[in-house]
Amino acid sequence: MTSRAEEVNELGTSSDRLHAVGRIACLTIIGLEAVWIAYVLLLSALDNPAFGLDYRWHMEAAQRLLDTGTPYLPFELAGPFEISNGAILYPPTAFLLFVPFLWLPPVLWYAIPIAILGGCLWWHRPPLWAWVVIWTMLAFEKSVNVYVFGNPSMWIVAAIAAGTIWRWPFVFVFAKPTFAPIALLGVRDRRWWIALVVLGLASLVLWPVWLDWFAVVRNSDVSLIYNLPTLPLMLVPLVAWATGRMRPVWLARLVRHPG
Repeated sequence: MTSRAEEVNELGTSSDRLHAVGRIACLTIIGLEAVWIAYVLLLSALDNPAFGLDYRWHMEAAQRLLDTGTPYLPFELAGPFEISNGAILYPPTAFLLFVPFLWLPPVLWYAIPIAILGGCLWWHRPPLWAWVVIWTMLAFEKSVNVYVFGNPSMWIVAAIAAGTIWRWPFVFVFAKPTFAPIALLGVRDRRWWIALVVLGLASLVLWPVWLDWFAVVRNSDVSLIYNLPTLPLMLVPLVAWATGRMRPVWLARLVRHPG
């Protein structure tokens, strides 16, 4: 007859095998998704004329702001229009970021937000299964396209990532009204309010441009769900935060006492 000790040992061995298989499966999925993302980005950089297109449009808008006093195109201010290539929809506060990049190397436009996101994800140390979720979200077409086109959304997700550690960077998410609720995750931190006041005072420098922006929003056919396809990318740092070693206190209590 099989002893109790042998049964326990067999169960333990089976559990170890399942754990090993699961770990290998997770690492395989992560590896394949990382290779896919790298392939798409490299191929786009080498063979896609649209690579960095959003970056170029927003640099042109920043230069237009300095030259004419408004970053928005004439057709956006003239009357109702449908969103098309080249339309600029970011509020004036976003140009506090865009304008300095007229003199900074283009590579920093990509390197800084990618480094912030990667560093914050590593800081949180999410479990392996969460890395699978994270890399799956990063591999979504709309997520990859943000980096292919150099869309400013890469800076929004970087702000969310930094916000999960220091809270006050959540304020910058207000530049994307679709994701404004995410910005409120830092509202309980005093630094968040200080950052909000500082950003508001800095925005006063551009107060005439706000009138143009309101006109652009009113004239366009944009809606709050316009940026929703990039939601998976915005959730990447939140998944790491919720599952990692710095998870919010309220979430840790919920996990510990689910009832």
